[in-house]
Amino acid sequence: MSGPSQDEVDRVLRLKSRERESHACYPCKKRKVKCDGTQPCKTCQRRKHPQICTYELSHSRRRSTSHREITRSASPTSPRAVGDGSNKIPSRPDDGSKNYVYSGDNSVVSILRLRASDANESMAREVGSVLGLQNTFNSYPFMDSKTPRDRWRALLSVLPQRNEILKFFHYYQVTAYPFNPILADMGRFESDLCIYLNAHSEGDFKSSDKITERWATDKSIGHISLLLATLAAGAHYSDIEYPQRLELATDFARRSFHALRLANFLFRPSLDIIQALLILGNTLQNMGQSDAAWALLGTTVRLAQTMGLHTQRSTVHLPEHVQTKARALWSTIVWQDSLLCLCYDRPPIVTVTGWPLDQPVFEQQDLSYEDVMHLICRLGLDIMRADSIGLDEFDQAIGYLQRLDSISQRGQPYLQSRQNCTSLQQNLQHLALRMHTSFCVSVICRPAMKKTPPQLLHPQSDLLRSRAKGSLIDASKAFLEFQALSVVPLRSWSMVHTVLSSTLLLCIWEETRNNPECRGLQQRVIDVFSTSDSKISDDGSSLSNGGNQWLSARHIRALVTLRSALDREGEMGTAENENLNVLGASLVPPLGVGPEGYLDMLNPMDFSPVSYLDSIMNVPLFDFTQETGFM
Repeated sequence: MSGPSQDEVDRVLRLKSRERESHACYPCKKRKVKCDGTQPCKTCQRRKHPQICTYELSHSRRRSTSHREITRSASPTSPRAVGDGSNKIPSRPDDGSKNYVYSGDNSVVSILRLRASDANESMAREVGSVLGLQNTFNSYPFMDSKTPRDRWRALLSVLPQRNEILKFFHYYQVTAYPFNPILADMGRFESDLCIYLNAHSEGDFKSSDKITERWATDKSIGHISLLLATLAAGAHYSDIEYPQRLELATDFARRSFHALRLANFLFRPSLDIIQALLILGNTLQNMGQSDAAWALLGTTVRLAQTMGLHTQRSTVHLPEHVQTKARALWSTIVWQDSLLCLCYDRPPIVTVTGWPLDQPVFEQQDLSYEDVMHLICRLGLDIMRADSIGLDEFDQAIGYLQRLDSISQRGQPYLQSRQNCTSLQQNLQHLALRMHTSFCVSVICRPAMKKTPPQLLHPQSDLLRSRAKGSLIDASKAFLEFQALSVVPLRSWSMVHTVLSSTLLLCIWEETRNNPECRGLQQRVIDVFSTSDSKISDDGSSLSNGGNQWLSARHIRALVTLRSALDREGEMGTAENENLNVLGASLVPPLGVGPEGYLDMLNPMDFSPVSYLDSIMNVPLFDFTQETGFM
């Protein structure tokens, strides 16, 4: 390769020279105090006059020109763009990146910045604020912490303690993270965790009157929020009994969200803040609060889009390791949205077009669990966005099955066959993937499970019905094998949803409801939920916590309906009935019980098992009929 040209060397030297120039704002320069060069700078914020933090015209022009040259050198069309080994020159100072707000190429902001000349560059640089397209609050406005000292004291009240970290982070790292790897860089997070523990032991957080500056920044508080979010997830998967486990997980989540507000998450999002929101949402979901998780995910997606995480083009100015982290984080957001959409049959809000898959991913064979899940979730988005107008839904389903089979066949050997598993972790990931894949197959094949007149049966109907039956059986088997090895399937909302919806379909579908194998699986699934989270009395008998089960109302309805259907056939014992009746006591009247129960309403000629499943799992939990006035 030829060396750099003289013009390129001169350009780099000019930029380096400009980096050595003073970057102080006018008030700091006047007082001869330290200035970090941001707008407004931290010194002006601390002195409570951010509105007068301005820079001299000549200095602003130099800063703008430097920024424009750096950005141009880091553009995708530049021969020396970021990622080609020439990124020794940062394209945006770290302190300024937190104020970056993504705007598409066709937005007024982008057009003005693109066409700006030296004379009006300062105006173009501030056009976001001028047009009301950029946040201006430097602290979260919806709380009482009005001074830095108030904020510091509020932070100290929610800080994770050493014993909490040592006890619960391990559960997150070993039990939760491998099956839902939301943290984009676990190694870096562990290093930061060590820094926090050392600071805690050195007394950085002892005084409520003396602020430790390094831990009082938005960035540090955002990281503390992320740490608390991992502890909330860890507490949920811990071996503590349910009532205390719920209390601890809720407390960690509350403290994490309070730290988010202290970090001004809604106005100044960061990578740590996005990860914290994702873990909090997933924890809410796993605690049975899936509607709240759904709503929080929408906010998380919008904040991520504000940062430009949804498209590769908006991150080219960042260092390569940050680009990699941004890509991984957006893939995780796609993961969360896809699974929730498939379970709820709701439209997704994320896109994947901004981050095209690398070509090797399409051809690579030994895909990891994480890679396979990402590809399955991308397929899930296509399924939920499918436009069936003018397309045959059976042919469409066959195409989706072929894509899913291709993805599954390219996983590592232990993911394809349990016989190839050589460790506990491989066994668990194999079973988790089986559950997710089986659920995806059952969703794809649902057109064939609907009631269709015999004369309208599609040539592919038999194939789809056979795949559907196999997926429902395999989902139940994988769950039973999984829960024998780990608490993960009983504590993960998506896996509980998969097994209960699959088992319920086995119970009501005419092709499987009289199958002895299927009925045996149904009974075993009910037994697992009837005895989970139980306590042992002094005499050795089992005392169910009953109403203390964490299951969501939808899943309780499904479980009660399943029990009722089997109970009608006289295949359940009295003890299991009593346990499940306690679970469904708050659902009056529970579906599947009484004159409107499953066996009374079922008519094989005109009843769809898919419609019946939806009537249970997607029952409205909110009553808007009474919202006619203030009172």
